[in-house]
Amino acid sequence: MQVRKIRAVIDTNVLVSGIISPKGTPRKILDLARKGNFKVVTSVAINHEILNVLHREYIYTKYGLNEDIIDDISSFLYEGTILTEDQYAVSKVKKDPKDDKFIACALEGEADYIVTGDEHLLRLKHYRGVQIVDTQSFLKILRTMMEGK
Repeated sequence: MQVRKIRAVIDTNVLVSGIISPKGTPRKILDLARKGNFKVVTSVAINHEILNVLHREYIYTKYGLNEDIIDDISSFLYEGTILTEDQYAVSKVKKDPKDDKFIACALEGEADYIVTGDEHLLRLKHYRGVQIVDTQSFLKILRTMMEGK
């Protein structure tokens, strides 16, 4: 019997940080995702936001991005993840409604976690069975899971 892999929605800022910085917890999480240690759950809306951020002039030039790097990330986001269809609507984060898309994606994609650095989301701690954690906590969860194999 195969155990279902952990599913996690990765907040835009965490994912972008993992792409542009070769060190740090976001990069470790991104590397583990790309190795298949857990499944990333994302949506068209989230992917669109990520790709827009990567194309911002100050990020694109400051971090030496190019279209090959962005194409690689885009391929991962659209082909290496569980892609939801933005069918769910949630209205939970009153102070920053743009964050609701992460909760909606997690519910639609049956995610176990939302990984974020966003205080509005972190304050919730959980929502309908989805745990909302920071990058350090998620990395500990993944390491514990991998050690238990």
